[in-house]
This record gives sequence, C-alpha cells and structure tokens, in this order.
Amino acid sequence: MSLSPSLASLCLRAQPLSEMAESRALVAVREALEASDARRTVWIALSGGLDSVMLARLAARAVKDCPRRLRLVHVHHGLQAANDDFEQLARRLASRLGLPLSVRHLALAETALKSRGLEAAAREGRLAALSACLVAGDSLWLAQHQDDQAETLLLNALRGSGGRGLAAMPPERALAVGDASTGRDQPAHERARLLRPLLGIPRHEILTLARQQGLLAERDWCEDPSNVDQQFDRNYLRHSVVPLLQARWPQAVASLARSAQQLQEEQSLLDELAAELLAQVQVSGAERLAQRPGPDQGRAHETQLSLAELAGLSESRQRLVLRHLCQSRGWPVPPRGRLMSLQQLIATPPDSVAEVHWANAEYAVSVRAWRGQLWWQVSDTVIEQGVRHRQGDTGCAGSGRQPGETPSSEWDAEARKAWRALGRDEQHVAFTSRQPGDVLRVAGRGRRDIKRLLQEADIPPWQRDQLRVARMHDGTVAGLWHPSRGWWLLAALT
Repeated sequence: MSLSPSLASLCLRAQPLSEMAESRALVAVREALEASDARRTVWIALSGGLDSVMLARLAARAVKDCPRRLRLVHVHHGLQAANDDFEQLARRLASRLGLPLSVRHLALAETALKSRGLEAAAREGRLAALSACLVAGDSLWLAQHQDDQAETLLLNALRGSGGRGLAAMPPERALAVGDASTGRDQPAHERARLLRPLLGIPRHEILTLARQQGLLAERDWCEDPSNVDQQFDRNYLRHSVVPLLQARWPQAVASLARSAQQLQEEQSLLDELAAELLAQVQVSGAERLAQRPGPDQGRAHETQLSLAELAGLSESRQRLVLRHLCQSRGWPVPPRGRLMSLQQLIATPPDSVAEVHWANAEYAVSVRAWRGQLWWQVSDTVIEQGVRHRQGDTGCAGSGRQPGETPSSEWDAEARKAWRALGRDEQHVAFTSRQPGDVLRVAGRGRRDIKRLLQEADIPPWQRDQLRVARMHDGTVAGLWHPSRGWWLLAALT
C-alpha cells in the first residue's frame, strides 16, 4: 500500500488535536504523562497502525496540559514491501504533530528466525531496537490495548502457561537500556520503564475516537497486510475465535482482561513469597558475575543454593523458588522435565557431581549438586546442541565442560597478566595447566599435592581445569592461579 500524493495531501483534513474530545483513552494517557519524570524523555513506539497512531496523537494532545519531552520511534522491520509505506507515514505524522522521530532499521538474523520463529524473532528484535534509543529514566510507550491483553491471556492459556503467563502483559515494567547483552544485570536505577497506557481501553473505543477525529484507514494509518494472515496464532484468535466468544458473551474481552489484572495482583504476592524463600535458601556471599576473558567478552553468572534449606521446603515451594531465581534474573526458566530433575537432586543428592542443564537463544544454564549445595552457572554463550543432549533428554550429566568455556590459551594470558601485576619475573616461567604429580611447596607445610590444595580451597571439580600453574624451566611449580582466586598460593622460598 503506497500513499499517493493526493492521499498524502488528504492527511491535512484530520481535525486539530485541540478539538479532540475528552475520552477514557485521553485520560489514561494524561495520567501516564503526569506520572513520568519531567526530566526524562517519553518515547512512543510508532508502527504506523491505528493503535500507535492514536497513542501518538493522544500524547501530543495531553502534553499541552502536562509538558514533557516526547519523541516518536519507528522500527522498519524489512520483512515486507509495506514496511517502506509504514516509515513514510510515520515521518508524515511526526511532522504533522511537530514531534522528533527516530527510525531504526531491523535486520533479523537467520538463526533467530529459525530458532524463535518469525513472530517471536520480530517482537524481540523490535524491543531490542526500541530499547537501544533509551537512557536510564526514560519511558517507552507501547500501544497495546484491552483486546491485545485478552488475546495474550488466551494464547498463553493454550500454551499451558502458569500464573505468570495467564497474567498476560503488565501495564508497566522495568526495561533494560543500551547493550542488550548486559541489560539484565543493570540495577533498577539504571533502567528505563516500559508502559502500556491504553491497556485498559478496548479497541473499538480507539477506533471510534479516530473516526471522531476524521481519521481514515490507508490515509492516516496503515493496515499491516500480515495482520489478516491466520497462519499466525494471534491473528487466528483475533479473527476467528474472539468474535465467536463475543457473540455468546459480549463482555468476553473485558472479562478476560479483568482476569489478567487479577492474576497480576496474585502473581505479585507469589513473587514476594518467592523472594523471601530465595533469600532463605541462597548461600550468603556466593553470588557473583564473572567476566570471561577473550574477544567475545562473555559473562558467567554464578550462585549457590543450600540443598538442606531447599529440602526443607514443600515440592511446590521448591518449584516456586527455582522458577523465581531464573525469572528475576532474566534466565530461561527450566522446562518441566528439567525442573523435576532439579528436585531429584534436592531430594537425593548424589555422592559425585551431577548436572542438570538447559538453554535458550541467549543463555545456557548448568546446575550441579556438590558438597550440600546447588551450584548454578549461567553463561551468555549457548551450549552446543550436541553437548546439551549428550546424556539424552533428561538434562542430567556428569561433570564436564562449562557452557561457553573460555579456551585454555585465554586463561594462560590472564594468568600471565596477573603474574606480571605481582611484579614477578616472567621470563623464566611458563603458564600451563596442571599435570599429574604436580606439587607445590607451601610455607610451613612442605610439599603438597595440588589436587588436595584444590579440594581445600573448595574449588569445584568442574572448575579445576581452569587452574593455571606458574612452572619454572626445571618443572617446579611456583604458584597456583584460578580465575575465581587469582594467584592465591605461591611457592615458599627455599
């Protein structure tokens, strides 16, 4: 759909914003503006469809009563020819409203399309592009409305979601800004806010308001051709299922949205309980975020939970805590099979190290039972498919390589750098992995086997291949280095 010059000129026939009638939608937008930080920017995601066009117009009207810094942002998906028309319309609307516009061009990776599917990949890519515009304290407004909320509840119910999924979309939440790879580790004061001011407004009210303003489809907003393609689940619900529900229950959309709101309140209470239980079972001081060396600058998040404390909880509370740990940190939630495997580790901890692992497109999680604790490591490098399933579909395995493990040459380089920082001579020292029979002369204790020293230092078995030794030319070990400890043991002088 291309807007001809004649149609473009007709855009001027829309009524002035000053003539916009008071409505529930305008009240909701004005209240959202009043709650925003006057020192920060409110960004409005403008797709070019009816909902986002009306959100932009409502905000432009409300800002006359509540001054704020408004900006529009449009994401060009590059998935269909109509995307160029959406961008043109966004530019024209921004000019008419007198608001600055940022346009972000999205290039979806083929791997993301295959692993996530078109809908999910486009949605995640769009949010990442929008988030890249923001700085801490800004707000991003999306134009989802009551009908969208009802559809989301139905979709999640059909997928077998729990209470969090059935709660559908929250009216607002914290949003990571800047680099998406580090955003989930940002403290709250460094984040932005994502808001949906129209979430309580049914779509028919938005359409009625648009018509009162003299707006017309294909002149003042674009109809996305993909929105009528019922191979997509949401479109099938919107065009085939929801109309049947409304024919029998006219208030179906409002009732479903109200159920989602009630579930959000109940979920917030569960989150409070889960946070209290997590604090009870988490080993104090055991959580850390490690930056792995190397060109990819990968990160590994580590934490430990007490097996004894977990075993004292009911099975339902165990599941609540385990899910909350992942959800609160943005990690993939364990599938039901992995969750059952974790509970087996809690009920009957093995004598040797056992592992449960799972992953999504962003993170790989490995959980091991060792010395009375569940040791969690989450890497932002996905485990290779063959490694993830090397022990079958149970997700359990013996100790092995870490997800996204750093190559040994990079540990060597880190050990050398730390040795240099000690002021030690590096010309006559090689930095290598340990060898069978290696010993270290410890002050006051004499020669000690390195394996025993690692056990005494409580370095887990799966992390011991990260150890680097400073080896003299005659083979003597001059010191022990580990990424979690640095050079924590140096040979006693003879």
